[in-house]
Amino acid sequence: MKVGIVGLGLIGGSLARQIMRNTTHTVLAYDISDEVLKKGALLNAYHDILDINAENIDVDILIIATNPRATLSILDSVTPRLKKGAIIFDCAGVKKEIIKKMVALKESYPDIYFVGGHPMAGREFSGVAHSTATLFEKAYIIMTPVDMDDLPAVGVMKEFFKEVKCEGITMSSYEKHDQIIAYTSQLAHIVSSAYIKNPLSQEHVGYSAGSFRDLTRVAKLNPTMWTELFMANKDYLLSAIEDLEKHIGEYKQAIQNGDEEQLKELLKLGTEMKESADKKARQK
Repeated sequence: MKVGIVGLGLIGGSLARQIMRNTTHTVLAYDISDEVLKKGALLNAYHDILDINAENIDVDILIIATNPRATLSILDSVTPRLKKGAIIFDCAGVKKEIIKKMVALKESYPDIYFVGGHPMAGREFSGVAHSTATLFEKAYIIMTPVDMDDLPAVGVMKEFFKEVKCEGITMSSYEKHDQIIAYTSQLAHIVSSAYIKNPLSQEHVGYSAGSFRDLTRVAKLNPTMWTELFMANKDYLLSAIEDLEKHIGEYKQAIQNGDEEQLKELLKLGTEMKESADKKARQK
């Protein structure tokens, strides 16, 4: 198959390199930056450059790996010029607006298949220079189908990502995706960013170990991209923040009141919830 990658950053670059490494598919890449394309070529991330302005875009699968707003614009631009039966798969970290756009385009272009997606992997670095050919080998790919007519394309994409050596597929509605991602990813980035702002973070050397490293890892992020993600999912994210504030308040109150029994119960419940979450993860 011919696989087009639009956006050769960390995610697009890593997917491209992983496809190149594990399959015989032809990889065509596009990025707004010529410098990025040059770096991608040096990293053996693609076979040839993809012309997304061509009258006819000859690819079997088009993977869009850009920020959400750019993804919406690219969908409008490329869909009319894809061949019949082509599959569009996006990698945006929020799905509501992307899926709504895909639904609207599906009405005008019923011969194009649409599958919303979200590769669940990343690093604290961005850009193709930090891409790897193994980033998604232990990662799940979330898929949010547009409608029943696109289910055959979901099957194709499942086999495709299996071939690419991804860990597995999680099927989801866009609502469930955005709600859970607000908690598992977006809230974690906000907590990390807020935590590192304590002035004591600058004096941590010699006083910190794994807990500090783990909690601050994702404070190093791409502000432009994450601002887009947060604002596009603000309702679910605000709910997650409010829930965290509630639980933080419970610990604060117990400590202020010198209530050791209450504090012990709160910590015990946290331990039990972590053990339960780990157990469920092992059972999958």
